[in-house]
Amino acid sequence: NKNPQIQQFVKKFPIKVGEVFNSTAYEKAKAQLFQIAANQGYVKAYLEQNEILIDRKNNRATILIHFNTGPRYYFGPVIFDAGFYQPAFLQRFVSFRQGEPFSSEKLIKFQQALEGSYYFQRILITPQFDQTIDNRVPIHLSFQTPKAKKYNFGLGYGTSTGPRLTAGLSLRHLTNTGQHFDAQLKLSSVSSGIAGKYYIPGKDPLTEQWVTGLNYQRFIPKNGSSSSGTLSQGYIKKDQYWQNNITLNYLLERFKVKDKPVKKSHLLYPDLNFVYSKADDLIHPLGGKSVNLSLRGSSDGLLSSTSFIQGEMKAKYLFSPFDKSHIILRGDLGYTIVKDINLLPLSMRFFAGGINSIRGFPDSSIGPGRYLMVGSVELQRHVYNNWSGALFYDFGNASNNFDTSLNRGAGIGIIYDSVIGPIKLYVAQAISKRTKPHSIEFSIGPEF
Repeated sequence: NKNPQIQQFVKKFPIKVGEVFNSTAYEKAKAQLFQIAANQGYVKAYLEQNEILIDRKNNRATILIHFNTGPRYYFGPVIFDAGFYQPAFLQRFVSFRQGEPFSSEKLIKFQQALEGSYYFQRILITPQFDQTIDNRVPIHLSFQTPKAKKYNFGLGYGTSTGPRLTAGLSLRHLTNTGQHFDAQLKLSSVSSGIAGKYYIPGKDPLTEQWVTGLNYQRFIPKNGSSSSGTLSQGYIKKDQYWQNNITLNYLLERFKVKDKPVKKSHLLYPDLNFVYSKADDLIHPLGGKSVNLSLRGSSDGLLSSTSFIQGEMKAKYLFSPFDKSHIILRGDLGYTIVKDINLLPLSMRFFAGGINSIRGFPDSSIGPGRYLMVGSVELQRHVYNNWSGALFYDFGNASNNFDTSLNRGAGIGIIYDSVIGPIKLYVAQAISKRTKPHSIEFSIGPEF
C-alpha cells in the first residue's frame, strides 16, 4: 500500500535494529499501525503474517509482518433521525465531506463537538458498513434536543458587594434552524441590569453565530453612578482554542463621577475581542493559560459625543512546579486615549477591586481611570482529599495617572475541588489601606 501516512509510519517503525526486543513496545507499535490505517479508511486491515523468530545462538529476534490493509472505505451520507431541526440545518453540522477516507477518529471528534454544543444531547453515531455503496459508508445519527426552555437562578453574598441575585431564561426552539434567545437579570449593590441576546447560527453552527443584543445596566461603583442602554450586533467565531468576537455597539449613558455634574453621552463604537484559552483539564487543570485582548474606539464625527481608543489585555497562567502545588499568575493592563476623560462614559472607564481583580478591596472601588494595571500571584497547595489551601498577593490600580501608588491586597483561602470546578473562599486584607480592613471573597466555577 502506497498510502503516505502508512508508508511514513513503516519507515519510522518504533522497533529498530539493534535494540533490545520488548514485547510491550512491539504490541504498541502494531496497535499504532492499525490505528493509522483505520484513520485512513482501511478499517478492515489485518495481519497476514505476524511472526517473531528467535535465534538463541546469536541473541537475535527476527520480526516478520505482512500487513494487508484490505479495501479502503470512505464517508457516505450522514442520515439524521427526524426531529425538531430542519434537515438542511442538521447537515451544516457535518465536519467531513462525502468521499473523504473514513476515519473513526473524525467520527469521535464529531460526536464530542455535537455533545458539547447548544443544540444536542445524547448523541449516538453509527457507521453502517452493511449498507456501503462503492465503499462509501452511510453514517446514521440519532439525538435528542434539549428542552425548549431553560431557567437558571443564582444567589451569592460578598462582604464588599452584599447580596447578589442572577436569573436567566433560554428559549432554545424559536426556529427549526437553531435560532434562540437568552435573557439575563443581575441584581447587586454595585452592578444591576437586564440583557437579552438573539442568536442566529452561522454557516457552521458549532463555530459561528450572529448575535443581536439589547442591554440595560445600572452601575454604582464607589466613586460614581451610571445608567446605560446598549444595542449591539456581533459575530462570534470559534476555532479550537480561539474565540473571536466582532461587535458594533450603540451606547446611551447618563453618568456622574464623584461630585461632578451629571453628564449624558452617546457612542457608536466597534469592539474587537480575541480570546485564547487552553488547559489540560477544564474542571481541575494542572496547567493552562488564557489571553483576552480587546480593542474598541469611537469618533465624534460618527454618531458619538467623543472620540476615544481603548485597549485591554488580560492574561492568566497556571502551572504546577511541585507535586500537589499550583501557582496562578494573573495580569490585566488597560490603556485609553481620549482628549477629555470627563466626556467618556463611566461604564467605559477602568475599575479595579474584587475577587477577580485586587482582593481585599470592594468590587469596582478603585477608579475610575483611563489606565489599568493589575497583577496577582497565588500559591495553592493540596491538603486533604479535595481540599486545598491558598496564599495570594494582589496589586494594581485604575487611575488617570501612571505614577499613582499601587493598591495591595493579600490573604489566605481554602478551596474545594467540586464536580463543577473549584469552590473558593478567601479572607483578604487591603494591606495598602491605613486601617488594613479585612473582607471575605467567595467564588464558584472553573479557572478557565
